[in-house]
Amino acid sequence: MTAILCATEMEAAPIIKRLNALEVADGDFPIYSFSQTPPVIEGYIIISGMGKTNAKKATEHICNRFDISQVVNIGICGALQRGLKGGELFSADQVYDGDRPEIASIGIQDSGRWQHLPSMSLLTVAEPVLDEERRDALAGRGAIVDMEGFAVAETCDKLNIPCEFLKGVSDQADGSGKDDIKKNINNVSSSLADVFLEGMKQIPKKNGLVTKLLNFIKLEHTIFSLPLLFSGAWIGAGGAMPELKILILVCLAGVGGRSLGMAMNRIMDRKIDALNARTAGRELPSGKLSLLQAYSVATAGFIVYMIACSGLGRICLILSPVPLIPLITYSLLKRFTSLCHYGIGVCLALAPLGAHVAASGSLDYNAEILLLALFTFCWISGYDIIYALQDMDSDVENAVHSIPAALGSTGAQLVAALTHAVAGGVLIWLWVLIGSGTLPLIALLIALSALCLGYLQSLPLSVRFFPMSAIAGIAGALIPLLGELS
Repeated sequence: MTAILCATEMEAAPIIKRLNALEVADGDFPIYSFSQTPPVIEGYIIISGMGKTNAKKATEHICNRFDISQVVNIGICGALQRGLKGGELFSADQVYDGDRPEIASIGIQDSGRWQHLPSMSLLTVAEPVLDEERRDALAGRGAIVDMEGFAVAETCDKLNIPCEFLKGVSDQADGSGKDDIKKNINNVSSSLADVFLEGMKQIPKKNGLVTKLLNFIKLEHTIFSLPLLFSGAWIGAGGAMPELKILILVCLAGVGGRSLGMAMNRIMDRKIDALNARTAGRELPSGKLSLLQAYSVATAGFIVYMIACSGLGRICLILSPVPLIPLITYSLLKRFTSLCHYGIGVCLALAPLGAHVAASGSLDYNAEILLLALFTFCWISGYDIIYALQDMDSDVENAVHSIPAALGSTGAQLVAALTHAVAGGVLIWLWVLIGSGTLPLIALLIALSALCLGYLQSLPLSVRFFPMSAIAGIAGALIPLLGELS
């Protein structure tokens, strides 16, 4: 069954009318039931009242009272970013709490029902945004703003119930906001009702086992390591393209090793993840995948990694356990040291070093590969500290060690900045070492800019971590690769 949550009666009126919904006796919230066919659409509409507290209580109430399988929050929103027009409709792909000093966010999994709508980041605040100064201050953290969304998303996340958001711009979050809301709320709410009904006719996107497994290991984040692997192999081959067989086996080793490491990280952290609202919806704590399936992923990653190392020659096979130790154990560091972020740095720094051995057939490291490895260590460690800011409160509450938990937001970002300063200095050194060419200089400037943008507070944390961190890593890896073309 579907629960539709609207903040006010005016926002709910069009959808109640179109679904011919009937009021249900309830002493806590106005609730309406609906059932239509074809297609089969059944569930409840609940009017929460405005604000995060009401939205949280209403979401808990409707989900606990009825057998709800999904929640859809439908309602008006203000435009934080200039250029968005009144009446435009959006779905939300990320929801932020605009009232927390640290950025708290929840990613929204798209069902595919409203894929024709543009996706925007939604910011939720306790008080209406009705002046330009406040709007501009919030604009860097979200595109649109409401007063209920994050509370709905956070509650659904804890209850392990999927939720989606359909929002329509009613005002520009400025001095004319109140008048614009009164003028536009009926038309926007009517349009949202039409879009909802049309979307419910669509077949939702399947979330099968393969999709769950890919989400579990975050295969798309292999983008972090592949350019570093290529660069390490390039340096190991003497500044030339290695054999295709070597490149393929190096990629397989990277994918297999990373899958093993990610699976073991998720397995060992499943109880910690369950305590954190942001991570409780992950595959293991939420029950989407079983522990046996998780170990199967880890085993498959290990097998792929070992086959690749065997194909790369005797020295790679002998040294194959070296990367496995940090890959399997780095997630344990958060249990006893705030320096745990540097554990992932060690894991990723071994990628270019391993690729160098695969291409050269020896441990004869030169200055270029050592600098690339040092950059990798500092680059990803610093960004992991930034990423951990969103879990600072949870880490403190649950005695999980991290630099943000130990030093607070300002102290953590200072440590991350110092770490990234070393990364930037190492890249400059590497650029000088390879001959200071123009193309490597462009890559250097891009990498340095991306490192700096990781501290731009107006950027949402999700953007600061990804893609900014990926851009910095890829650009840094390109410096030695472009050196030969200059």
